[in-house]
Amino acid sequence: MIQHPGKTDVGEIRDRILDNGIVLDASARLSRIDLTIASRVVVRESSDRGAPSTSAAGAGDRPALRIVQKAFDAWNDHDVERYTALLDEGYVGETHRTASALRGPEDARRAMKSCLDTLPDLRFTIESALTVGDDVLVSWRALPSQVPGCTVTRLRGRKIAHTWTYWDAPNGLQPKAPALR
Repeated sequence: MIQHPGKTDVGEIRDRILDNGIVLDASARLSRIDLTIASRVVVRESSDRGAPSTSAAGAGDRPALRIVQKAFDAWNDHDVERYTALLDEGYVGETHRTASALRGPEDARRAMKSCLDTLPDLRFTIESALTVGDDVLVSWRALPSQVPGCTVTRLRGRKIAHTWTYWDAPNGLQPKAPALR
């Protein structure tokens, strides 16, 4: 068992076990959103070149994670066109706060513009990510409000086909109201 004081860094854990051929089984359940993720991570010795790797590797060698990272970069740069270019024509975007889903890149374009008009300082910091095939779970923090959240992204080919986004704040990503004096 790897023990780490304070916050666990997935990359640090991967680096510590990389050449030890360790198999990790993990399961997580997010009860608020009724989402269960089970993952099997196999870390092989570097001499085992012929076997496919399913390690929690960085974005450099994980195509799905690279695409999701590009999406977060576009959000952080407030680049609506670059973000929507990553979306599949059949894109569906859902959040736990709204009843209707976004359908297609044009809906996503309008929603992103509206969000950025309301929150011009919005940025996301990725805290951790888990990739299983074409599915990516990203834990993030929205700045400057410090609201924590996560996004589950499903890719189709090399395009984002579906996102489910959840955050832990009663008013969404809205900035905190100033205190009354």
